[in-house]
Amino acid sequence: MSSESSSRIRIVGVGLLLVFALFFTLGSLKTPLTIELKKVNIANLNKLTKIKKVDKKMEASKKLIADSLRKQFLVDSLFNVENQKYLSLTPGSTPEDTPDGVERVLLLGDSQLEGLRNPVSAYCAKNGHALLASIIYYGSSTKQWGSKDTLEYFLKVYKPSVVLFAIGLNELFVNDLDQRGLYIRKIIQTLEAYNVRYFWIGPAAWTKDKGIIAKMQEEVGEHFYASHELNLERAADGRHPSKKAAKLWFDKVAISCTQKGILDLSKKVDTLPPLKFKRTILMNISDDL
Repeated sequence: MSSESSSRIRIVGVGLLLVFALFFTLGSLKTPLTIELKKVNIANLNKLTKIKKVDKKMEASKKLIADSLRKQFLVDSLFNVENQKYLSLTPGSTPEDTPDGVERVLLLGDSQLEGLRNPVSAYCAKNGHALLASIIYYGSSTKQWGSKDTLEYFLKVYKPSVVLFAIGLNELFVNDLDQRGLYIRKIIQTLEAYNVRYFWIGPAAWTKDKGIIAKMQEEVGEHFYASHELNLERAADGRHPSKKAAKLWFDKVAISCTQKGILDLSKKVDTLPPLKFKRTILMNISDDL
């Protein structure tokens, strides 16, 4: 064999070796696996997107349910009392089911209850009474409570033995005092028709009123507490008492309420615990019954 032929054979052999080496290298890159991984990632992304869509639908559903419950006044947590240290009564309980000496207290009123509900709750717990619920009716006045069946509705639902009623902060500048007197008398008539003892907590006014407080005192008599006579620290809005002031405010109310024989709150609460009382119904004017 000539040297020229041997050279050609060597060249062809090297070429074949290079081809095999190339195929081996491409095979080691595992390109198909990489493609499969990309497919898996895309599939996972699709699943994640679907999950997010489901979550959004669930959140939307939860909101609709919550809104529906709130409109039906079912947001109060009578069914969520097992972890509370406060004295609680079973849902639908009546005065006949209530232990002797335990008063069934219902707190009603306007936005002043934001500050009052915690000290009221603590005082009831300290003195062995059951605070059934706090009904915060934002923006309300004697007009709403005295011209509609809202008050009667809650009296029927909770069957209280005592009502603490804080109202008037939205009426400091009204001047239709004769008409307001009619609303006040209607409220009193409703409470008396349900054989409920009551204590009317007058507005903790931040400024001079136009006569509504005197009208309340005239109509309510001994059941009225003149909150406007107290010098109370104000919250950031400059109108409502601060949380600290609300505690001092109800300290005074508790003394008066006890002395007048309406509700025994003689055991003073020194410091307030964190607000645990969750049975609060929030209402706006548009939510009225």
